[in-house]
Amino acid sequence: MAAAADADASAEAVAIARRLASCNTGTRERTVRYLLSHFLPAAAPRLSASDLLKLWKGLFFCFWHADKPLYQSSVAARLASAVSAAPSPADGAAFLAAYLTTLRREWAHIDVHRLDKFYLLNRRFLSHAFLLLSANSFAPGIVSQIVSVLSDKALLPEADNVAAGTSRGLGYHVTDAFLDELLPVLPVSLQTMDALLAPFFTVLEKSSDRVMVSKVKASVFDRLLESGSRLLEMAKKGEEVEKGSAEEKLGKVGLLFGFSKRFLDIGANTETVQSNRKVVFALRDVFVKIEKGLELSGVEIPVPEFEATAVPVVPNAGCNMDLGEKKAQKKKKKAKKAALAESEKEGAKDLKREKKVKKDKKDKKEKKKKKKVEVVDKGDATEQITYVPVGDQQMGDDTDGISFDETLKSNLQKQFEIVAAEAGMVKGGSSSVTPANGKVAKKRKRSKSADRSSEASDGDDGSEGNLLTQDGEKSGKKVRFSMKNNLVWKPHSPLPPQCLRLPPSATPRGSALKKGVKPGPIKETPTPLKKAKPKAKSAKKVLKKKPSSAVKRLRKLQSFSA
Repeated sequence: MAAAADADASAEAVAIARRLASCNTGTRERTVRYLLSHFLPAAAPRLSASDLLKLWKGLFFCFWHADKPLYQSSVAARLASAVSAAPSPADGAAFLAAYLTTLRREWAHIDVHRLDKFYLLNRRFLSHAFLLLSANSFAPGIVSQIVSVLSDKALLPEADNVAAGTSRGLGYHVTDAFLDELLPVLPVSLQTMDALLAPFFTVLEKSSDRVMVSKVKASVFDRLLESGSRLLEMAKKGEEVEKGSAEEKLGKVGLLFGFSKRFLDIGANTETVQSNRKVVFALRDVFVKIEKGLELSGVEIPVPEFEATAVPVVPNAGCNMDLGEKKAQKKKKKAKKAALAESEKEGAKDLKREKKVKKDKKDKKEKKKKKKVEVVDKGDATEQITYVPVGDQQMGDDTDGISFDETLKSNLQKQFEIVAAEAGMVKGGSSSVTPANGKVAKKRKRSKSADRSSEASDGDDGSEGNLLTQDGEKSGKKVRFSMKNNLVWKPHSPLPPQCLRLPPSATPRGSALKKGVKPGPIKETPTPLKKAKPKAKSAKKVLKKKPSSAVKRLRKLQSFSA
């Protein structure tokens, strides 16, 4: 019967572990409640170490998925309470051992974003381990069980795990948090304190990990030394020490424990690691000073003794809520949903208004574009089309670009035909391109005066020269243009029809469409070469240089005076 019960408990532990690792938050929460309130209190004595490890595999991923800070704190407190609320101290120690083994195995895989919440979980377990000892009045047998678990699983793990580097981080954090979590259950007797600090003395004696040794020195013994020195100074001055403070609890241990003799024994031991002796003897010297200072001051400090303190332990904190709290939460959720629905309605109305305003603006833009592009009916001798410069369209406030509709396509087709006829690519006479209003659009940057804004007379097509105005005065700008040398391909979107795709595209460059500009070849001016720097003349060449006329005249006057 006992074997069957153990098998059933083991199978149920595996099923619980699977549900604990579920991606569904509700499933994990229900499983945690069942585990802590029903399964562990009833089946803890029948669970083996392997069953607890399987359970803790699921619990690790259950805590891994806990996201919000308040929920993380609640889950950590509930899981750690299984140590102090176990049916027996042995079951609590076994649960703590399974936790430390799992955390040591998974420590290297915890990323930086989840490290803080596992630090919190570790502190909660240390705190509840000390609460278990306090509830049992620090019985020597139970103290030795908990201390051996901490020593074997965290502070001094097996040699193969140390070599693999899987447990160093956990041991460092246990060392940092040890005195912080022990402080609420102090004071204890010096014999109990000796048993609690035994793993740290062993680290100084046998550990070859320098980081671990420095952590033990700084986080444990240096803090005891500082608290002892502060307590001694306050006692010499006659100041009252606050009851329950760190100086009052840890200072007594630092002054009365006799650390100097203990460190001397560790340093004199032949099995002590040679690199640790320097740290051990340095600690022995500083503790000798405060112990001698206590003897010379004549101040009497009472020996600490264990005082049972009523520490409330709530094993399933946060599991159950009152019905009133649940109703209040439901009301809050309904109010939030109603507020969200109202905000969504208002947002939909605002969106409709914005769409209507955008549509009106778009209609106005299209009307303005239609007004700008006007097509003049085709005549017998000439074809007149409107020419709207691209730059002027882009500079407008309301127009973003040219919309390629059927009207604009027909205009482009006529322009291509006219330019092709002028270039001699199409047989059959030439046609002239003139703006519909008889004026050519002016550039914005170069504005002409009223005198020079008159239209120039048309010249011969083949002549080259300057642009002459009607007054006979020369223009200030010289323009030479040749259609053959100024045909540039500019791709359009959409492209013109296949029949009009003449290589290259007939889009003239410069001011070719301005009235009165005579075509002609563009002369390329060679780029000026860089002038070579004159070489420095030597002193001999300067001396050989002929004298100037002024010097000759001066010499002639000197010769006459002589």
